[in-house]
Formats: sequence, structure tokens, C-alpha cells
Amino acid sequence: MTRLEMDGVDDEVKRRLELAATIGVDPRKLLPANSGKSRWSEFELDAYLHGSMAWPKPQRRHGAGNGHSPGRQLAPSPGLMERSRQYAADQGTPREQSLSALGAAGKFLLTPEQAEGERLRSLHETNLLHSGAEEAFDRIVTAARKYFDVGAASLSLIAEDAQYFKSVFGPLREETPRQIALCAATVEQNSMLIINDTLTDERFASNPLVVGEPHIRFYAGYPLHGPRGWNIGTLCIIDQKPRAFPPSDQQVLRTLAAIAQSHIDART
Repeated sequence: MTRLEMDGVDDEVKRRLELAATIGVDPRKLLPANSGKSRWSEFELDAYLHGSMAWPKPQRRHGAGNGHSPGRQLAPSPGLMERSRQYAADQGTPREQSLSALGAAGKFLLTPEQAEGERLRSLHETNLLHSGAEEAFDRIVTAARKYFDVGAASLSLIAEDAQYFKSVFGPLREETPRQIALCAATVEQNSMLIINDTLTDERFASNPLVVGEPHIRFYAGYPLHGPRGWNIGTLCIIDQKPRAFPPSDQQVLRTLAAIAQSHIDART
């Protein structure tokens, strides 16, 4: 590796370490995977921080695609179906309660209206909508905006008719109609959504949030879920100019979303 390449790797690692310090997590969770490793030892991390060890060049994994998360699979396993049927038999619950117990894994067995009702119930069970600002989420959103150097970042919640922000930093409205919210598309597709340039994407080129304020040109969002696996919102970043979003950045957004998810899980 050339000195220029090493400087680039060092700069990325330094940014990730600063991000970890900002949100108060184990730094190794945000460090890039190298040489086939997913985590680094305390010795290696300490050696790097004190300048006695250089960070190796990340290895490319063969067969990697565009870096998008494949999303969670919604088809339940036979074992899950059997446990649900047994639960219904034991409890004497009606079929609707049995399907509800499956959560998002049973979405394909529900009508769209039933699935949306279950999703909204999951959202309300988190008590995120009306509980006000929370420092843990604000730290994550602020750090995301600073790390990616974007115009805005948010933790959004998709309710019945509108998108609300549990935490937001940047020129975004406190409430957005659901039908034009880009985060609604992330929730529906159940995986990371990346729009490098909204004006070249026919799905969003005429969106009011693209052609008008806040003039979104770049978007990246990762879905967050509530009880029983239903997608309830996203951690997202936006910018007023198009930009690339390489796999290394996708990894950081995915990790930040996992940290936000851990806070959601802890309250439910």
C-alpha cells in the first residue's frame, strides 16, 4: 500500500473512532472489517490509537454486490408457523391473534390493510411518537450528520398519514405527508434505500421535497423496526447535492441504525 493509500485508510478510521466517541459505543463496532476480521482485539486497537501499528488496507470480499442490505426475509420458517399454530391451540385464540403473533414474518398471510394495522400497532407500542426528544437518539442523528457531512439527518417515524421526526438536525419540517416522504419508501422496501441523485430517479424526480424545499438531491435511509419486526421508521441522511455512497459509508449507516435499533428494543 502506498503512503497516500494508507493516509486515506487512516483518515477513515480516525473519523470512525471520533464517531464512536461521540455516540459512546465500542469503537470496534464502527471500524472497517479488514483481512477477513469483523472485530479487532483490544491490543490491536490500542496499538493503532497510540501510533505503533498501521491500519491494514481493507480487503474486498468476492461476490459483493452494490452494498445494499438485502433486508429481512418475511416468509416464516415451517417451525415458526408450527409454533404459531400451537400457540393458538394452547391459548384458544382466534386466527387473527395467531397471525398477529407471527409479526412481520406473517405479513404475506395478511391483507395490506391488516398488515398496516399491525405495523401501526407496533409503532405505538414503542411510545416513540409522543415521548419527546431523547438524548440517545439525538446523539446518533447529530453524529450521522457530522460524519457524512450532509445537509440533514433524522430518525423518522412513519405513522398512518404522516412522517414524524423523533430526532432531526437540518432544514427539515417537523412533519411531512406520508405519501411524499422518502423514508416511507425505505420502510416499504424493507432494506437500505440509496438515491445518489433524486433528479435521475423517476420514482422521486418530481417529488415536492425534491423540486421544492428542502431540495433533496441525495438520500440514504435504513429501516428501523418495532415489536414483532414491523418496520416503523428509518435512520436517514439527506443532502442538497448528489453524491456517491460507497460500501464503507453504507457500513457506517447500517451500524448507526443498529445502535438506534438497540435503544428502541430496550424500551419494548
